[in-house]
Amino acid sequence: MQSITSAEVLKRAIYALEQKQIKEERLLREQLLITYESLKPINFLQNVIRDLTTPSELKDGLIKTAASLLAGFLSRKIVVRSSNNPFRRFAGILVEYGVINVVSNNSEAIKKFGLHLIRNLIGKPSTVNS
Repeated sequence: MQSITSAEVLKRAIYALEQKQIKEERLLREQLLITYESLKPINFLQNVIRDLTTPSELKDGLIKTAASLLAGFLSRKIVVRSSNNPFRRFAGILVEYGVINVVSNNSEAIKKFGLHLIRNLIGKPSTVNS
């Protein structure tokens, strides 16, 4: 900053600083209002829903992992049931890991097939996109 040598230069510097302060205060108030609005429960809920419905790689990865684990778990439960037989339990574990691998490696095809089934159940005609 330059050195101030006269009263006129001092007045201009003070005026410039006051204008800067007014501008920054206005920006701060605007940001406070935006933050207040975004933290309202209804707006917060809408933002969360919007974030969940927009596609993202992380979300797709989590869904893919959850679907694979659920399918594996259910297949193991079907094979083992309530048996205490160690061979049946071991077979259940092998089936679980096999299903997990198959579902995780073919998740896109399974997703398309599931959407096709849902559309047919609802009654809307589906188009095949390749």
